[in-house]
Amino acid sequence: MNALSPDDGNITHRREIIQLLNMAIMQEYRFSQISMVKSQVSSNPIKLLSVNAEEGTFSMDSERVIPEQKSKDSMMFRARCGGLSIAFKSRMAELASSEPSCDRPYRYKIELPYSISCIQLRNSVRVDLKSLSDEVPALLCLSKGGHIDGKVIDISTSGAKIRVNRNLAKEFNDYRAIEACRINLPDNFVLQTGPQLIGMKFDRKSGTSTSGCQFVNMQSADENMLEQLVNSVLKQTQPMELAIAS
Repeated sequence: MNALSPDDGNITHRREIIQLLNMAIMQEYRFSQISMVKSQVSSNPIKLLSVNAEEGTFSMDSERVIPEQKSKDSMMFRARCGGLSIAFKSRMAELASSEPSCDRPYRYKIELPYSISCIQLRNSVRVDLKSLSDEVPALLCLSKGGHIDGKVIDISTSGAKIRVNRNLAKEFNDYRAIEACRINLPDNFVLQTGPQLIGMKFDRKSGTSTSGCQFVNMQSADENMLEQLVNSVLKQTQPMELAIAS
């Protein structure tokens, strides 16, 4: 199965919905159940536990009880991780555990949604590094040991797009398989951070995979250096673009 690469828009195929929810569980997306309480929006933090494709449900834990009269109506769910935000509506399938214990909150089963809306959060300016005279190498460190060599296509202060000469989408079903990322940037600046994979696409014609990742647990000093690099590349490319346009 190829790894899902969500873009802006709606996901409506059941297989892709299941794959996206499984990815959200593996990457520990921050989920909330949204409701209206006295004309005000209320957010109830929840945790997705598992997806049952045969039943057409997913299980979740909630710190709060969901009223029975509300459980028959469609409920709104939202989640965010790195640069991706998702939202969907669904209904309760059953209440698996009506009474919370000391070590377990309220547990529910929810019907799989018919559609999930995806929004890529592009708050950071991304710059194309292909304009640089030298390629920017990247090293992807695997959680099971070993590494994969790649090249950075574009970068921002929050993430990067990396190209690898192999089919990563076929190799990795677990998005936590890559533990760390090391990028050798110009001026001897080495960025080493944790990557949060957003998706992978494989181009059969070129035999290359393109992987988008968000940087996590990055040091403030590294973020400042990265911001300086982005600004520097922008200054270099803008005069070139103006010359071509004229």
